[in-house]
Amino acid sequence: MPQIQKYPTGWRVLHWVMALMVLTLIPVGLWMASRAEADIWGALTNTLYSVHKTIGFTVLLLMILRIAVKIRVKSPPYPDEMPRTLQIAARSVHHLMYILLVITPLFGWAGVTAFPALAIAGDYRLPAMPFVPEDEELAASLFYIHGWLAITLSVLIAGHIAAALRHLLRKDGIFQRMV
Repeated sequence: MPQIQKYPTGWRVLHWVMALMVLTLIPVGLWMASRAEADIWGALTNTLYSVHKTIGFTVLLLMILRIAVKIRVKSPPYPDEMPRTLQIAARSVHHLMYILLVITPLFGWAGVTAFPALAIAGDYRLPAMPFVPEDEELAASLFYIHGWLAITLSVLIAGHIAAALRHLLRKDGIFQRMV
């Protein structure tokens, strides 16, 4: 196996914490949306929405941190043996995932602001997104876009996981950069 530089420890921890959060958001989002479509409301549905909003907003905040770290700390280089086209593809997918990990929660936040449905637990509320008016039609459009962005992100994540497993099985050292 080639000698591989790892990402700094904090970066790796942030990656895995966010991975767990996003992998929680996806099934919770699908579950709550299916209950809403079936017009099933109650404590469980409310809890699913609260959990989804809380984790989604946290992902947005952590992405801001992650982008700041990425700007300041250079990623370890890919090994010389890795084909240039594969390096470009990997960077492109990562950048697209970063973009979606910002705009997807932004659309969700805008939607809950427009609806309005900012309550998350007890007296705790998310702050309203500035300049987003209360308008249920607007909220429906924002949630629709949020859903499609989430599906797109899910497909990219599935590809990212598949690529990571491929690197793990090939023992080329790429997987070890983030563990």
